[in-house]
Amino acid sequence: MGRTTIQRRLTLLFGITIVLVVALVGWLVSRQMSTEMLLQAKRTGIALAAGIAASSSNDFYNYNYVALEQNAEEAARDPEIAYVVLYDKEGTVAAFSGQGKPDVEKAFPPLNEKDLKGVETSVVVGLVSDYDRRGFDILTAVTMPGSGARWGSVRLGLKLDRMYLEIQRTRVFIFLLGLIGAFLGWVLAATFTRRITVPLKDLVNATVEVSEGKYDVDLSISTGDEVQDLAENFQQMVSRIKEGREALEANLKEIRDLKHFSDLIILSITNGLMTLDETGRIVTFNRKAEEILAVTSDEVLGKSPDSVWGRDHEISHFAREGFVNGGTVSGRELQLTVAGVPLIVELTTSPIIEVGGLAMGLLVLFDDLTEKKALEDRVRRADRLAAMGTLAAGLAHEIKNPLTAVRAFVQMFPGKYEKEEFRDKFNRIVPKELDRVNGLLEDLLDLVRKPRLRINALKAYDVIDHVLESLEPEIDKRNVQVSCLNKEAGHEVLADESYLVRAVHNVVLNAIQAMPAGGFLTIDTISVATADGKDMVEITVTDTGPGIPAEQVDDIFNPFFTSKEKGTGLGLAVTNKIIEDQGGDVRVQSERAQGTAFTISLPSS
Repeated sequence: MGRTTIQRRLTLLFGITIVLVVALVGWLVSRQMSTEMLLQAKRTGIALAAGIAASSSNDFYNYNYVALEQNAEEAARDPEIAYVVLYDKEGTVAAFSGQGKPDVEKAFPPLNEKDLKGVETSVVVGLVSDYDRRGFDILTAVTMPGSGARWGSVRLGLKLDRMYLEIQRTRVFIFLLGLIGAFLGWVLAATFTRRITVPLKDLVNATVEVSEGKYDVDLSISTGDEVQDLAENFQQMVSRIKEGREALEANLKEIRDLKHFSDLIILSITNGLMTLDETGRIVTFNRKAEEILAVTSDEVLGKSPDSVWGRDHEISHFAREGFVNGGTVSGRELQLTVAGVPLIVELTTSPIIEVGGLAMGLLVLFDDLTEKKALEDRVRRADRLAAMGTLAAGLAHEIKNPLTAVRAFVQMFPGKYEKEEFRDKFNRIVPKELDRVNGLLEDLLDLVRKPRLRINALKAYDVIDHVLESLEPEIDKRNVQVSCLNKEAGHEVLADESYLVRAVHNVVLNAIQAMPAGGFLTIDTISVATADGKDMVEITVTDTGPGIPAEQVDDIFNPFFTSKEKGTGLGLAVTNKIIEDQGGDVRVQSERAQGTAFTISLPSS
């Protein structure tokens, strides 16, 4: 069934209401008018009957039936009177307006005792005799003035045809008037509802247009009431919606552009990139990741690393570890076999965190180090070859001098052996030169062989004090002032005592020798934490010597590099090797005319 409009509903409702009201009012007016007209006719009939009774009272008293007959005939001449019957005091007909009719007694029988009692007038509505139509049958008593005795009765038949005709006419008039009123009311209702519903229909059409995205609506409603206010408010609301939509569209375009740009960045980044949501499922997988891991994004998106590579795969384990460790794992190298090809991959993870600090997932970066590692190996081989060349040249130079001396003594030995002075000199110089060669070879062996370390927890300043005590003559000889900082902290390191004493001895001795005219030697120990969370102890030895030229700083740890006249250039190389073998490192900072600082870093116990 189709939907009707509010205009039709209101018009029908108001129209029916008006018709019902008009019909009710017409019925009430017609009913009241009929009642009043009947009452007026009744009063008229009673008055006529009373007048006949008054004019006939003497005739009744004198028994003048002829006069009574005349009175009845005279009264019956009124067209509204159907008949006049006069009864004597016994209730018998004494006179009749239609005197001589054979059916008088049948039509008007004598009055009964009930009718003869009292003097009150009775009115009966119904068919009247000799008329056979509706009328008033009025019976009133005839009494003498000053006497309450009943001398007779007057019976009057009053016709109601004219009155009913007037009532009918009046009813027709009222009906027509009501019909006109109902029609006018219906027209007014239609006009009134149209005044309300047409603007509402315009509003409805406007809302439909707005819902379809048409915001350029023009509502010209001038009803001067709440409907106009509603239209104006709706127009303002649509304007704000249009402005808001335009702003949203601009923001959406900007967001789309930014997303497109960020997608291009992710796809174009030179590292492999994978992101996981808070449930551990892959939501981003760029082209470089596809290239490194030999899988497409369609194969992995929406899945967990366990379901893609298996729970025991290094990447799956790495992703789980990233979630467990708060999302941060830095620079982890993994050995992977992808499509039968061995790869070295460096992985780094970082948590994806909202502004409020809530973790929303995990960011995983891949970097294929296979070619880089191969290149580094080639560089290291080249460096080793270069170092071996430098080492060979240095070794040849260092061995050549003592061997030259030994060779000279050996050549002179047959001719000068008999001389005691030559033998004493031979026994003094040759063993010393051979020991020099042996020491040089021992230092070289320390550089290349893997030491057998006995790692223990050592107090850093116990080692430092031992070294300072052994070098006390050299310190006094050069007038060097020594300061030890943070000694009371009692920092402990994990190291081999003999090797650590040797390394610290080389560094402190270099610092002392750098100040031939005296100066200040400062030794400090502190605890630090590295980027990967390791606890380390740093031993810093600072001198106030002339410093190391900038061009020589990168070479000081190379074997046989030295700026001393009698140095071999193996001390710092051996020191660096000792510290690296124990899980530490040696760093140097130097500035011309300001001094040099060597820092030995070792694991804390």
